[in-house]
Amino acid sequence: MIKIKQHLIAVLYLGISILSGCDDNTSFVGDILTPDRDIITAYSDTFRIAASTVQRDSLFAKTTAGLLGEYYDPLYGRLKADFLCQFYCEDNYQFQETPYENKIDSIYMVFDYFVTGDPNSPFQFQIFPVIKPLDKAFYTNVNPEDYCDLNNLWGSQVSTAAAGTIIDSAQVAGEYLYIRRIEITMPQELGQMIYEETIKNPASFKTQQAFNEFFPGIYLTTGYGSGCMFDIQRSGIFIDYKSVKESDTGEDSIIYRSERFITTKEVIQLNRFESSDTEQLLADNENYTYIKTPAGIYTRLVFPSQEIKSIIEDRIINNAMFSIKNMPNENWPYALEPPPHLLLLPEDSLTSFFHNRSVDNNITSYISVTWNSVLEQPETPATTNKGYSPSNRTYYFSNISALLSYHLSASPDEDLRLLLVPVTRRTNTNSNGDYYTTEISNYLAASGLKIRKDNDMMTVSIVTSKYNNK
Repeated sequence: MIKIKQHLIAVLYLGISILSGCDDNTSFVGDILTPDRDIITAYSDTFRIAASTVQRDSLFAKTTAGLLGEYYDPLYGRLKADFLCQFYCEDNYQFQETPYENKIDSIYMVFDYFVTGDPNSPFQFQIFPVIKPLDKAFYTNVNPEDYCDLNNLWGSQVSTAAAGTIIDSAQVAGEYLYIRRIEITMPQELGQMIYEETIKNPASFKTQQAFNEFFPGIYLTTGYGSGCMFDIQRSGIFIDYKSVKESDTGEDSIIYRSERFITTKEVIQLNRFESSDTEQLLADNENYTYIKTPAGIYTRLVFPSQEIKSIIEDRIINNAMFSIKNMPNENWPYALEPPPHLLLLPEDSLTSFFHNRSVDNNITSYISVTWNSVLEQPETPATTNKGYSPSNRTYYFSNISALLSYHLSASPDEDLRLLLVPVTRRTNTNSNGDYYTTEISNYLAASGLKIRKDNDMMTVSIVTSKYNNK
C-alpha cells in the first residue's frame, strides 16, 4: 500500500464552511470552527485499496420469494436453484363451501415469476413432499434429502417460461416486466385428503403449527432443463371444487370455488442455491474482482488503516467519497445483468446485519446510490430504485468518513476489511418527502458484476482538516 498524493488545499477562517461536500453531520464542523479566528487547514490524501473476490458458503434468505431453474454463463459459471416451503393456514380454517358430493375437482401448485435467461428453454418441474419440520435457519445450503421423500413424486410438468400465463406486470430495476404463472397438477387424492381432514380432524387446522404438522410442505425443483432462471414472486397450492347454491325457486346452481394456501412471512421457505464452475472468478486477478448472485461471491475491499493513520495523524476526517465501476455486460445472449444495489459494510458484521434485519445507517453500513441521489433523492420509493448509474456503470457511496473515523479510533493497527454485498432495498418517504430504507435483504435473483480494480478505480480520497490557535 502506498500513499498516492497529498495536497494542501486551503487556509480557511472562522465563518467559512470547511467543504460543501461534507457529511450532513455537523459535529466535525462545530469542533473545527471554534474558538474565534482559529486557522483551519484542509488536506486531501488518496490511498490505494486492495480488492479481491471471496465466497461465502451460504446466504441468509428469510423471504417468500424464490429462485428456480438452472443457468450457465460462460464467465460466471453454473447456478442451480430450488426451494422448500410451508404454506400459511389461518386459524380454525374451513372450506368456504361444501364440495359437491364431498369431492374436490383438482389440486395444483402455482408460481408467479419473472425470468432471467432464455424464456424458451424447456424445463421439467417436480414437486416432492416435505416429511420433516423445516428448520428456521434460512440458509441457502439446505439439503433437501434431510427433509423430503424424494421417492414420492407429487407432481411433474414440462413447460417453458414463455408458455406461462401473463397475470400481471411490475416495475423491476426501472423496467416494467410481465409476471407470468405456471400451474403444476398434483394428485387429486391429496386435495381430497386435505378436505376430509377439515371434516374428520379440524384440530389439524386450529393453528399454523398444527397445520405444519399435518402438511409439512413441498419441495419444488427441476428434473431437467437449463438456460433460464424463474424469479418467483409468489407461490401457493390451490384446491378447486364445485358446490351447489340452493335457490328459493327450486333451481339450484353450481358455483366454483378455490381454496388457497400460499407462502407468506409467517411460514418457512428454505431456498437452495448451487454454484459451480467459478474457479476463474475466485482466482487471483490483477485487473478485476467479481460478484455473483445468489452464489455468495462478493468483492472484499481492504483499506490500509496503518498507512492512513500515519498520514492523517490526529486530523479530523471530513469526507471520504468512494465508488466502484463495473465493466459492460458480456457480449453473449442473456448475459447476466448487474444487481440493483450494493451494500458496503465491515466483513465481520455481515452475518449479524441480515440476522438482525438491519438497514444502512451511513455510519457502519452504506447503500449504493445513483450520482444524482448523492445530492438529491431517488426518483421513486420502490424496490425498483437503481443503486448505480447505468450511464457510466458506477455504484456511488455517500461519505464513509464516519466508518473510517470509528475504525481508526478503535482498531488503528488493523486494516479495515469491507464487503460489497448485492442487496434488495425497499424504501419509503417521510413527511418531508425524503427517502429512507425500510428493508434490506440479500439479492436473490441471478446477476453478475465484473469490477475494475486498477489504480484509477480502487482508491479513496480522504479530506481531513485541523486548526491551530493564533
